[in-house]
Amino acid sequence: MSNAISRRLARRMTAMGAGAALVAAGLSLGVMAPANAAATVNLGLIDGQGNPVSGNVTIYQQGSGGTFSYWGNDFVEASGYLETQLPDGVYKLSYSSGTYIEYYKDKADQATADTFTVSGTTAVSLGQWTIDQPYLTGTVTNAAGKPLAGVEVNALDAVEGDYAGTGYTNVNGVYKFPSQAAPVKVAYSANGYATEYYNDKGNFAEAEPVAATAAGAVLNVVLTAGGSISGQVTSDAGAPLEFIRVSSSSGGSDYTDKNGIYTIKNASVGGQTIQFSDPIGEYASELFNNITTTGDPTPVVVGPDQAVGNINANMTPKPADPSKTVELTGSVKDSLGAPIVGAVVSAHTTPGIPTDQRSVETVYSNRQGVYSFTELEKVQGENQFKVQAGADEQGDDDAFELFSTWFGGGQNYDGSPAVTVTPGTPVGAVDFVLDRAGGIAGSVTGIAGAPLSPSVSAFGPVDGQFASVGAVFEADSTFESRSIRPGTYKIRFDDNTGYHAGEWWKDKSAIDDAVLVTVKAGQVTSGLNAVLGNKLAATERPEIPGYPWVGKPVTADPGAWNLQTDTAFKYQWLVGTTVVGQGDTFTPTSAQIGDRLTLRVTAENGRLVGTATSAPSAKIGYQPKVKVKVKGGQASFKVKASPVKAKKVKGSIVVKEIVKVTDNGTVKYKKVAKAKIKKGKGAVSLGKLKKGKHKLVFFFTGKGSVGSTEVAKKVKVKR
Repeated sequence: MSNAISRRLARRMTAMGAGAALVAAGLSLGVMAPANAAATVNLGLIDGQGNPVSGNVTIYQQGSGGTFSYWGNDFVEASGYLETQLPDGVYKLSYSSGTYIEYYKDKADQATADTFTVSGTTAVSLGQWTIDQPYLTGTVTNAAGKPLAGVEVNALDAVEGDYAGTGYTNVNGVYKFPSQAAPVKVAYSANGYATEYYNDKGNFAEAEPVAATAAGAVLNVVLTAGGSISGQVTSDAGAPLEFIRVSSSSGGSDYTDKNGIYTIKNASVGGQTIQFSDPIGEYASELFNNITTTGDPTPVVVGPDQAVGNINANMTPKPADPSKTVELTGSVKDSLGAPIVGAVVSAHTTPGIPTDQRSVETVYSNRQGVYSFTELEKVQGENQFKVQAGADEQGDDDAFELFSTWFGGGQNYDGSPAVTVTPGTPVGAVDFVLDRAGGIAGSVTGIAGAPLSPSVSAFGPVDGQFASVGAVFEADSTFESRSIRPGTYKIRFDDNTGYHAGEWWKDKSAIDDAVLVTVKAGQVTSGLNAVLGNKLAATERPEIPGYPWVGKPVTADPGAWNLQTDTAFKYQWLVGTTVVGQGDTFTPTSAQIGDRLTLRVTAENGRLVGTATSAPSAKIGYQPKVKVKVKGGQASFKVKASPVKAKKVKGSIVVKEIVKVTDNGTVKYKKVAKAKIKKGKGAVSLGKLKKGKHKLVFFFTGKGSVGSTEVAKKVKVKR
């Protein structure tokens, strides 16, 4: 029995029971199958447009009674090609993918499905099977015509609302995904845009039903920011209430700021219920318009892109609970000294094994920044706790992030001191100061017409470690982040679509050259704008290191590029315009004596490509070997260049002194002297050198078939 049949039989035995599986496979518990009783069966799956299709193919085998039973299952990969081995028998097939099923070949059920027969080892080719799986396809753009990437597209059964398929737009704003044949309603969701249903509808009930087709029903949509719902929340006494959560039945929400003001953005079209609730628990929840949560709400109707205002509320305080007593209390402020409303404070146990610790009570700080625990005495076997404070949500949309901390100012549980709780004696003040973040703002744009999905990253200037930015981009490619710890950073801009090359602020290709950006608590550093190009460019041109000598390989230096990570390089060696070699090394031949080499480098990184060329090399020649002897203020030279005879070695030597080496390795010289070489010999005076030590480099340029080289030497001058 082949391995394929054995594996399939094992799966069937698991699902059906060993005896039933053996019978269905044409075997019995007491009879051996004939050797090699299997044939190869192959099949190609395509959609209505000729594209390969993946999915599940189920195999049914005819039994002794003429009925067809499940035999096995194969998943067809993206190639759309199925190849399997089956024993003798008569078979039917079905294809399924999520909400769709079809029987071979183009049949609606198993009863009418076509059969095929396997006999002996003769291969069976079933050709191509066109799957009539219905698809939805189309494009999603914003009002300015910009393609929107990453939009979630959901198909729901038009009657029951059940899931019928999901897809996402690519970098070109295009989506395509399988759905059901029955009519569906299609919803589109993206950050910064109002959720809408096809065609320009704000909810499921009003959405237009559509039918997916095998060719792909084309549904193009334009998303907008949608409307908004705003208002003010006060107490019954008229005082503005901060940190009240206002939520819409269409899915949006916001918290009130210090003035009790809220704005729910990206509101969908249509009527919706607005609820006001207090996470802190000081005020009773209610619906608009001053209706209890058990009453009939007054709907708020939003038109297309309409700003609906004055959806206000007056909230009633909850009565105090006299049964609760304060056991541990304190305050929460930010690093600028302001009380924090709605900070989340949690008490944790202190077991013998720290990893066994757990949170046993969580409370919010009130509208004066004060919190209190009232349930710690009920924790069995514990009277010592470690306390943590943070603030995941804030009322002010423009607020800077707050970083959580443990009591004592540490960032982890282990370093925090435990607080002992004594029944009947409130413990305080267990106070917290949460560091307030700073922010950055700017824009990232690219080439007109090219897809762009921008991102911003921050890195430490010394250790190069990534720091979370959390930048939010608007439709016009501007961004802002208010979640960076105060400090100094290097900022990087990238395009996640791969159509543009990333860069560092400010127009720098390497992190070492990036301009530092300082972030201060509670402040935004703005003006961080970047315009990304769609080509790779050499910021330092390629080089041919050293000198080209006959029979000696030279190795290419690709230079520095505006995108180095994961960039691949291809090399061409040229004499004039003629390509004489490929690869990162090249060995000159005697036929090229007197020619100058040029290195052409092609860089490739995903969709990005760029080309750069080196400066011409020195002339190709035989390798010269220069001996330098300095004595009495004079330097003498002997030059050999095998196989050139000594008496035919000619050239010149320029003597230069190294006066400075910059941080990036660039050497600065001062010319000292020059000499001619005849018959392999020459001399020059070093009289211009002052008394002391000098670092000299002797640059030799050969003539004829003799190449060039250089020799460095330390010289001490005595006067």
